[in-house]
Amino acid sequence: MNRLCYRKLIKIIGLTILYLFILITYCCQKTSDNESVVGNRLFIAHRGVNMGCTIACENSLEAVRLAKRAGFQTVETDVRLTADSVMIVMHDETLNRTCLTINGTELTEKVFVAEVTMEEIDSNYILKATEPDNRTNIPTLKEFLVECKKQGILPFIEPKIYDETGKHYKNIIDLADEVMGKNNYIITSNNRANIVIRELGLNDVPLMGILYQTTFEEIESLGNIIMAISTSQFTLKDYEFFVNKAKESGFETESHADNFDRFAMINNNEIDYISTDFLAPDIKDNSLLLIDYKSFEEFDYSGKLADGAIQLSADDVLTITEKLPEVYFGGIYLELEINGNCDVVLANQKFTIENSETESYKHQLMLYNSTPFFSITAKDKCEISNVRLRLAEF
Repeated sequence: MNRLCYRKLIKIIGLTILYLFILITYCCQKTSDNESVVGNRLFIAHRGVNMGCTIACENSLEAVRLAKRAGFQTVETDVRLTADSVMIVMHDETLNRTCLTINGTELTEKVFVAEVTMEEIDSNYILKATEPDNRTNIPTLKEFLVECKKQGILPFIEPKIYDETGKHYKNIIDLADEVMGKNNYIITSNNRANIVIRELGLNDVPLMGILYQTTFEEIESLGNIIMAISTSQFTLKDYEFFVNKAKESGFETESHADNFDRFAMINNNEIDYISTDFLAPDIKDNSLLLIDYKSFEEFDYSGKLADGAIQLSADDVLTITEKLPEVYFGGIYLELEINGNCDVVLANQKFTIENSETESYKHQLMLYNSTPFFSITAKDKCEISNVRLRLAEF
């Protein structure tokens, strides 16, 4: 090979290596960009996906299946004991709010969980749901955990039992170890149960402590914990203080939200687990999108377009050009960059945005058997520099 050919070969090899390096860097950057939008946060379906005991009943096996279908990674459930000491998933001390008679009629007298046997529960009661096929039996904790295991869902288990001996907590943990495997579940409580669990020497059991019901230091002392920080019980200043303190101490964090204001608090802070009854989990690339409006041309507005932004005056409205399709079970996702004061309607929620400089916002809601609506109404001068609306079917 002469010297000229050799130089050309070296040049080709060099350019090929450079191209591969650029390609790999670009792909990594795209992955990083996606992660910066979605992050690694996990959404907890509070008592499973039930939407107020409509599409399914809370703490039902169907609520776990719907959680998986919607893209939730975890569910929260509650445990109580029947009269014959069977562990069932039930939040209230009575069956009245979430159950019907086996014939589908309302309960007329109080029925306390602790006063009926498992056989009586199976024979006489079913869970409420708008969908008749989802009016199923109350599951035992084992049945619930088996469904979580089948669906690949991480359960947060809250004992609604105070037991100073810890016997019942140990039974819950043993069952969770058997079905889910060690470290594949979280025990959560107002900290009374958490303390007893640690006193039993069960230091490897992951726990979640609820901060407003005790002190930061008490939860911290338990080790292997998630710090639950309420968006409703703390001021914004205190909320941000405790989130930062938890992160500095190396703890994962959890918060609950169902409306725009509380979700905004979460979005502006580093929260690992988001518990919710009505928010949709972060949308994934494989979601079935029905609508993806992301250019101004896909919206109607009564203001004007100037300098790359929509300028709205008082009472001007931005809305969608066509009626959105009916969705049986899905989610609606809004991303917004806006400066000014306005009222926003997103599906069945209305909220207000007030700011003096351009800020980014997100909101996302689950939908059940509805035709959602979207609009922004300016309260005074308002500038929208970006708006994106997505509708997904689960």
